Amino acid sequence: MLNGAIAGFLLAIGFFAFFGGMTALTTVQTGEPPAEPMFVANSISFNLLVLFLGAVGGLILTIALSAMARLLDPDESRFPPGYVLPVGVVLGAAMALATVGLGVTLAGDVDVDGQLTVSVLSLVVIAGITGVVAGGATAPIVDALARPAAVGPRNEATPLSSKAFWSDAMGAVGVPLLAVVVGAFLAISLSQVLLNAESTAVAVTVFAVVGAVILGLTTLLALRPWDKSDRPAS
Repeated sequence: MLNGAIAGFLLAIGFFAFFGGMTALTTVQTGEPPAEPMFVANSISFNLLVLFLGAVGGLILTIALSAMARLLDPDESRFPPGYVLPVGVVLGAAMALATVGLGVTLAGDVDVDGQLTVSVLSLVVIAGITGVVAGGATAPIVDALARPAAVGPRNEATPLSSKAFWSDAMGAVGVPLLAVVVGAFLAISLSQVLLNAESTAVAVTVFAVVGAVILGLTTLLALRPWDKSDRPAS
């Protein structure tokens, strides 16, 4: 966890220095005295960039951990890196987006046009904290999943092939991840409707209808009236 936190911190600060420097001419402003450099960007583009960099950071961290583990203990049995790379990518992206999102919400401001404004100093602190949190959380989970001992001896629950493994993994991780993506898309879209609607009644009506549709669909999926195989014979 400590190694992951340190590596995550260095990666996050490095990403900020690189991409912040690339956009410094268009995103850094100074206000009235006392002057303070500000970072200004479209909030949706910023979140997509954070999601991408979190995934890249998780990928780099997972590869580095796998290489370090094999170098330090080459005789230890471990799964191939390909088995745990998706876990590292998803964890890195999710933790980065959640931590940065909370940080800029507390320290920054988003106007009605979706433009994010946050001080450069605050963004540096947020980037460092994000790297520590994402790296510290990703490293031990990836390291544990790479060890066959974490799964236990081969039994009926252990996948017999890589195809079976990926099938089980997509069932366990893919569906929740898809739900997160769909939820984020709906949240962003509905927030734009709320901000742009001229009438409060229209915004409330749209949110109520969408909420009812989502509740109905989830109830339908839970009850599965079309699947009669699990029902006892009458």
